[in-house]
Amino acid sequence: MKKDIYIILPYKESLNPSFAGAVSLYVKDTTSYSKYKKKIQIISSDNYQNKSELFRNRNYIINFCKKYENHKIKIIEIHNRPEYLAYIRKYFPDTKIKLIFHNDPLSLRGSITINERENIINTCDKIIFISNWIQQRFFSSFKNADLSNSTIIQHSIKKIKNISLKNKKKNILFVGKLNQAKGYHIFVDTALKFKKNNSDWNS
Repeated sequence: MKKDIYIILPYKESLNPSFAGAVSLYVKDTTSYSKYKKKIQIISSDNYQNKSELFRNRNYIINFCKKYENHKIKIIEIHNRPEYLAYIRKYFPDTKIKLIFHNDPLSLRGSITINERENIINTCDKIIFISNWIQQRFFSSFKNADLSNSTIIQHSIKKIKNISLKNKKKNILFVGKLNQAKGYHIFVDTALKFKKNNSDWNS
């Protein structure tokens, strides 16, 4: 079946369960619920047999553009890589583009400066943020921010019905990648201090 929607994961993201990151897990789960799932093609570096030939973001996105430039794609969805935008627009001038931010835009190449962010607004058909804070960061320094082509879609999970709280355990969980950018080192330090004062709790 002809694919109308192409979702482009960051170069380092993988759909392999052993190596999957937050973005690829989000895309995989949300796509499975989409009524358009049969028309969606997810692009990741997993698609390439010789991944070492790509070795960086620029080669990865150019490879995609050249491979699919003759396809009539209706929508291209870019996740967390605003630097891909210029290549996508060049090769697919008539395709609708959505850009989804999962992290602070001011830390991502292609959206750090206000000029880069203005270009994103003028180039994208829709800009999606996973939190209010990320949207606020994107529009920081704007004097008159136009939010009309942006929206917030927060991450969520399917609610488990009939949860019993009678046997609730005293466990505190850290959920996320174990690196300093996610603040796990702060969590560990705090959890150890908390344990000294409340020994019946575990982290």
